[in-house]
Amino acid sequence: MFGKKPYFLPACLVLSSLLAMPPAVLADPVTELDFRYRVEFVDQDGVDKEALASTARLQLGLRSAEWQGFDAGVMFHGNRVIGERRYNDTVAPEPRPVVADPADTGISQAWVRYRQGDELEARLGRQRLIDGNARFLGNVGFRQLEQTFDALHVNWRPSDDWDLSLTHLDRAHRIFGTNHPNRLMAEAELDSWLAVVNRHWGDTRLGFYAHRFKFEDRPASHENLGIRLNGPLPGTDAGFHYRLEYARQDGIGDAGPQETQDYWRLELEQRLDGWRWFLGHERLGGDGEQAFQTPFATLHAHNGWADQFLTTPDVGLQDTWLGIGGQAGDWRLLARWHDFRADATSIDLGSELNLLAARPLTGPWQTEIKFAWHNGGDNRPDVSKLWWTLSAGF
Repeated sequence: MFGKKPYFLPACLVLSSLLAMPPAVLADPVTELDFRYRVEFVDQDGVDKEALASTARLQLGLRSAEWQGFDAGVMFHGNRVIGERRYNDTVAPEPRPVVADPADTGISQAWVRYRQGDELEARLGRQRLIDGNARFLGNVGFRQLEQTFDALHVNWRPSDDWDLSLTHLDRAHRIFGTNHPNRLMAEAELDSWLAVVNRHWGDTRLGFYAHRFKFEDRPASHENLGIRLNGPLPGTDAGFHYRLEYARQDGIGDAGPQETQDYWRLELEQRLDGWRWFLGHERLGGDGEQAFQTPFATLHAHNGWADQFLTTPDVGLQDTWLGIGGQAGDWRLLARWHDFRADATSIDLGSELNLLAARPLTGPWQTEIKFAWHNGGDNRPDVSKLWWTLSAGF
């Protein structure tokens, strides 16, 4: 439908929309300024030198006032290396571990939106999209350059109990930057559809989804059909919450035919006064030749912060985790342990410890320290990563 046609020209689209609005609407735009400085250290077995990435990212967003239900927005981004580049940014590879934060400048969002109260919203253009827990579609917000999409996204809420969304993806702009010399890393050309239907009962939500991820530039096309249920655990008032999810995936186009692969997720959490504990299990099916894939997920949020499973191994992946988090004064603390196993064989894929400590500082400033230690198990490297972040939003 959209394909390679110049259907999405986000900057031109927003500019023409702004020109059509009355001058009073444009007189006082809403501005958003986000700054983030990060130091990332990586020590990886099999790579002679460590990586040390010092980068500063600035995002500037502008949004018009609303006029007859319409508004428009644009966001610019810039990421710069501070000091000497001592990491493999994938643009100019070095014999060091990869840190996926290359220097880049561009437009990460440029959209036009129409809203009708809380019932209807339609957004067209380059935009940030996050579905649910971002397991299938997310913005990869931890990285300095976020993932956005040229898309048409429509959300309809006919009542308090129902919401439905339909999304067409024309292009994905990846975290490696719009100016990356390898176009397959910079973007993905798509003709993809996603449909989600949610039914609410208070805090309980039942969702059904169907995805058709059709790639125009690589043999990775596939379809997902899934169901998820989450909310307070029935029959208890002790703060227990759960999540159950199942999906099946089939290859289409150049990627098919392939055996159907299954996805399962089970989570249990107890939320107490100032802290919580949680456990879960996730299975991405694999048969030794192919496996369940989620190429547009916020993958850093799943299967460990060391990012060792950005592509599901052909033998599949079973991830079992246990964690605890809470507040200690101004500090937000989190600890989580993962155990990784292959789905199709008895291969040990390792284990991982994740630790986080974050707190607000003066005014809009906040800081965060994260650590990931990945024990590679059978035939996989050991990896240690440490991050320190200073950020502010205005």
